Amino acid sequence: MEIKNWITYSPASVEIDETLESAIKKMVDLSIGAVLVTEDGNLAGIITERDLVNIFGNSKNHPKNEPVVKHMTKDPITAQATDDYNAVYMLMRINGIRHIPVLDGKELIGIVSIRDLIHYYQNKLETEFAEARERIDIMNRLVKLSAEEVLESLFTEINKYKELSLTDHLTGLYNKRYFLMRLEEETARARRYKQDLSLIFCDIDHFKSINDNYGHHCGDIILKEVGELLGGGMGDLKIVSRLRKSDIIARYGGEEFVVILPETATENAAIAAEKMRKALEDFTFHINSEEISVTMSFGVAGLDDQVKDAEDLIQRADHAMYKAKESGRNQVEVYRE
Repeated sequence: MEIKNWITYSPASVEIDETLESAIKKMVDLSIGAVLVTEDGNLAGIITERDLVNIFGNSKNHPKNEPVVKHMTKDPITAQATDDYNAVYMLMRINGIRHIPVLDGKELIGIVSIRDLIHYYQNKLETEFAEARERIDIMNRLVKLSAEEVLESLFTEINKYKELSLTDHLTGLYNKRYFLMRLEEETARARRYKQDLSLIFCDIDHFKSINDNYGHHCGDIILKEVGELLGGGMGDLKIVSRLRKSDIIARYGGEEFVVILPETATENAAIAAEKMRKALEDFTFHINSEEISVTMSFGVAGLDDQVKDAEDLIQRADHAMYKAKESGRNQVEVYRE
């Protein structure tokens, strides 16, 4: 579902050289919570009702005659018209914003409010709730479930719906879709606030031979336990977690995993990767009376001025990981120009 279905087209706007009073007047006259600030038709910033509270609450003067450029949020977070509804909704929730300008390429075409998205989300949940309720009522008539069991089944259905779009069904980690969305956000945030950001890309060594020798069921068990082990959820080093709460670990696909480390320099990310590599090397998997040892190769890349975007950061970490493979596997390599 593309976000363009919820766009308010031709949004209220003021030019960058107009006064704050002009923006306030439009918000009052149109009963809206945000006005976009443009310069020669291009997006320059945004003024929201939350901004006005801060402006007038912290000012002893009356800044309404001051230029709007002085008080706007410059270079606001934006969405593309073709972005997925869930991705935009999560972007707004994570960053605590209520309005987001929408672009078509570089052209400003509209604005979306969190209120519109929440209204749709609630309606969708209510529809899912009603469908789950109907299925459970049928089950109740057939097998005479107790009230407690009905309620438990209902909540299971709802939770399953909420988790499907975010998590990998096998490992329970975040999925690739959520990872890509969060990496875009963390990259933008790191550039905005001039903070460090690192990415770890890791891949299980010789995973095909594990599937060939022990079967895909065994391979699935290893994938799940590797995910737990990387995050410090199991193993002898559980008391010293290899990841912080702010770090984001996801299954990228197949036997590949990725870790986003906000506010982390490359050298510290390499230390975290080494802890994960060592933890996995020291761990023995016990599956169907078999003892299986597994290693992984790790690639680390950091955000710098040479990195074009989130996709470029992924390619650099992936490149470093393949260099670790070529160097003998079970190693940590840091991307170098």
